[in-house]
Amino acid sequence: MVGWLVCMDGPSRGTDWRIHTGYNYIGREVGDIHIQGDNQISREKHAMVAFYAKTLTYFVGPAEGRNIVELNGAPVFNTMELKNYDVITIGATRLMFVGLCGERFAWDRE
Repeated sequence: MVGWLVCMDGPSRGTDWRIHTGYNYIGREVGDIHIQGDNQISREKHAMVAFYAKTLTYFVGPAEGRNIVELNGAPVFNTMELKNYDVITIGATRLMFVGLCGERFAWDRE
């Protein structure tokens, strides 16, 4: 576990999801992060959040979803770097990103 997405607005408000190393696919019914109740989110692989352990960096990007993903109110057409407290919007759902691993902590450091 390297971070979280926390639903701020939308049908899943108050729910949180853990992020793991590598790709984390977001979908309404299938994927690492299931956001139920928002029909504007594709059933599977609408978007992805990724953690790249070599550089301790996080990214968000579109996957196979039909609706545009936003990062802090701007459209995401290509993969973009995520910073703590950034807000991802998919359909009626707003997700706050909170990273655990980074400059001050990483699981493989002693």
